[in-house]
Amino acid sequence: MVERNDPARTGVKVGRIVGLLTAALAVARLLSVQAEYFRGFSVFLELLGIEPGFSVTVLFWGNALVIAGARYGLSYVLGSLIGVVYDWIDRESVFVVLALALVVGVADGVYSGLEARNVLFGVGYLLAWLCYVPLFQWLYDPGAGDDRATPVRLS
Repeated sequence: MVERNDPARTGVKVGRIVGLLTAALAVARLLSVQAEYFRGFSVFLELLGIEPGFSVTVLFWGNALVIAGARYGLSYVLGSLIGVVYDWIDRESVFVVLALALVVGVADGVYSGLEARNVLFGVGYLLAWLCYVPLFQWLYDPGAGDDRATPVRLS
């Protein structure tokens, strides 16, 4: 089988790493508001006649799992798209990757910082996306196995 090293595949790999970083930040954000979350859901469950306690803990960690998974998936897809755009532009320059990662990172950082009402979380998301650039450059080797003219052999 011919192993192809294209920017989109590299973007997927790096997007997974950024996804893990942003998922960790999302869980950290939830942990920073855990007391308010427990208080709000306890009142809600009492109004429904359900005994709060373990139910709120299950809801909290279920919510954290869903948010972490969504963050991971978003970064996975955006990482791939950065690689596709990099390939489409057809300029092998670190500045193209930097510009694309910076656009995504600033948008994600501003949104997350405003949502969290905390500048540190916004900066954390921006830094997670800026990690994309050196990781992409480290993993992407334009000369390694780029045989797009030859068909992929399945063996």
